This record gives sequence, C-alpha cells and structure tokens, in this order.
Amino acid sequence: MKGLIKSKKVLMAACALTVGAYAATANAQTANMTATAIVQNTITLATPNQLDFGTIVAVADLVQTATVAVDVLGAPTTATSGAPAQTAIVNAAAVSQGTVEVSGAADGATINIVINNVVDPVAGLESFVLAQFFTSYNGGGAIAQAAGVPFAETYLAAFGGGTNTLDIGATITTTTVAAGPYTDATYNGSYDVVFSY
Repeated sequence: MKGLIKSKKVLMAACALTVGAYAATANAQTANMTATAIVQNTITLATPNQLDFGTIVAVADLVQTATVAVDVLGAPTTATSGAPAQTAIVNAAAVSQGTVEVSGAADGATINIVINNVVDPVAGLESFVLAQFFTSYNGGGAIAQAAGVPFAETYLAAFGGGTNTLDIGATITTTTVAAGPYTDATYNGSYDVVFSY
C-alpha cells in the first residue's frame, strides 16, 4: 500500500512538471530582430584647382636644365642649373597649385593616397619633365612625395565643415634632348591622385 501511495506521488509530481513545461511553452513570445550594416567605402573628391605653371619662357640645352616650380600655396619660382638653359614667368595670373577636396569619409579614418600615372607636359615633339611633388593636407606643412609611393592622411570630419583639402605642388624641368627655345604652345600633362581606405 505504501509503495502504491509513493508511486502515485511520483506520478503526480511528474504530471505537474509536464503541465508546467507546457504552460511555459504556451506563453513564449518571439521578437524577430534585424542586424544592419551600412558600408560607405566611397570617398567624394572634387578638384577646384588644377596645377598650372602659368605662361613662361623656356630655353633648353643639351647639358643644363631649367625649372619652374609651383608650391602648395600656388607660388611660382624659377631656377636653372646653368646658361643657356632658362625659364622665366611671363604671366603668373593663372598659376595655381592643384587642390583635391575630400569629403564623405569616416571621421578619423586613415586615408591612403598615392600620386601615380604621371604624364609629362608635351606639345608636339617637345616636353617638360613633371616631378618633385609636394603636398599639404588641411593647410599643414609641405611634404615631398615621390610618384608611386603611397602616403597616409587622417580624415577629420570637423575640419572645413567635413571638407578636407590636399594641396599639390610640383616642378617642370626642361629636357636635354635639344638646345634652343621651346616652341610656343600649350604643354599638357597629367597625374592621378588615388585615395583609398
């Protein structure tokens, strides 16, 4: 008799546990949630200023060279390694540094930059050598940059209302292919400035 009572108690306890489990399951509620990530790898670039050496006099030599440099503030200078190679500024009204405006990047992000695909200014069979690049980021000091060698800057959302600036200066140098004055013409060259995370 005692064994029967004990069995009944065990059975009742088991039933109570089973009913409790079903009650808990019946009351379960599920919240369906989402997980979202926005990727913004694109950096917005604008080029308000193109690198311009102005109107110049240029005389080439077989040995000596002469240069025109424009610094990161847009100021031109001339120099020569010796006569008869010569350069001089005729009209500086159009002289300008190159400027790239950077916006839309992540605040505090490191931006990798490289100057590449440099094409020397040319007109017909005559050309200058475009080289000796300098950059200034957000008005900082001028830093020499070698074409094809990456450098890094930090994007600051608080600077310029979210617009950061990279100013670019460079030098054009006469060649030693032929001697004599350069032909009057517009000499066009180019270079790429690549930005990436």
